[in-house]
Amino acid sequence: MITGRGKQKKRVVGARRFGVVSTITLLLLSSIMGCAATPAADANASPVVDPAPYYGARFEPPAGRTLHGWGQISHGWNTDVPGASGDMQDYLDYADATRHFSPAVVSFYIHPQRDDGQAQLEGFLEKYRKFADHGSWHMAQIAYDFDPQHTLSGAGDAQLEEFFSAIAEVGRPVFLRIGWEFNNRGHFDAIGYRDGFRYIVDYMRGMDVENVATLWHASVPDLNELTGMPILSTDPYMKFYPGDDYVDWWSISSFDPRGFRSPGSLEFYANAASREKPVFIGESAPWFGDPEILMRFRDPHSLKESMGWFKAYFSVFEEYPHIKGFNVIVLDWQRWNWIWPQIVGGFNNTRLDLWPELPALYRELLSAPRYIHNEEARELFPCCTQDK
Repeated sequence: MITGRGKQKKRVVGARRFGVVSTITLLLLSSIMGCAATPAADANASPVVDPAPYYGARFEPPAGRTLHGWGQISHGWNTDVPGASGDMQDYLDYADATRHFSPAVVSFYIHPQRDDGQAQLEGFLEKYRKFADHGSWHMAQIAYDFDPQHTLSGAGDAQLEEFFSAIAEVGRPVFLRIGWEFNNRGHFDAIGYRDGFRYIVDYMRGMDVENVATLWHASVPDLNELTGMPILSTDPYMKFYPGDDYVDWWSISSFDPRGFRSPGSLEFYANAASREKPVFIGESAPWFGDPEILMRFRDPHSLKESMGWFKAYFSVFEEYPHIKGFNVIVLDWQRWNWIWPQIVGGFNNTRLDLWPELPALYRELLSAPRYIHNEEARELFPCCTQDK
């Protein structure tokens, strides 16, 4: 039986205010600033990585391999928000379009400490159990939000107990992004985030949960320089680091091709390699911004433009072999206007059926031996599955 352990309440060292700044909105600002100059990458910043590293992290693929992941099932899915009604269909259509290259990882979101947090938690767990029972086998990437003050006071312990009990019961491998994009402006203070991350991991370990890998997920560290806008916290991202003992993977959001190999990204890859941590591209999507109008998105003008993004994206994995997982968000963003009404015209459509030729070209990229898809992942990580 999995049980929680008694804990001494920790001193609250930081607090987060929800709703101050939208994480995705900040990233949107970076991706639409097409007129911003791209700083030249410093050759010395490139990580020195074994051509085929294997660090032994939880759920790390073999040397030279990368997990193929899809996103995303929004937090609105948890409580049946109308705008999220097409989330599951987007996943099914993506799996159908990629055929026998269907994703090994599917991503989810939960905000358990918002005003509707308990409803989100209970709704997510109910739906996730059904998804695991009736859907194809998968690994899950779950973005778990938290408020440091609430968490460190012990007020969130019952939710952690409920969450981790269910995750252990389902038994499928989980990549847990705790407080994702932590270094965005207004999200967390560094000390509160760091201590809250440790608290959550310690609670999970106290329950002897074995099927979860922890992801420390940042925004590209030089978004301010890339965009000319104050997107990031004034604290350097390493100030938020919980420590090697608490982090299984490093993770990063990467939407704009200018950021794939920016100096900040290269430094992030290098620092991960120096600590022998695999990297997961936790969020990414082929967004195309209108450089003339702030916060306006458009569909790509041509198949060539769309494929250019995907080719640039996949080339990063070949160049940096310790990037061993990715989550590409391919869906109809137009349904998501309920989340960010401030976006002029809403998000664009990144589905593969945008262009008739796109699915076949995309499958060609996925067919490279480097990438691990659904069925192979099931064979590689059999230790934690509980197939019904």
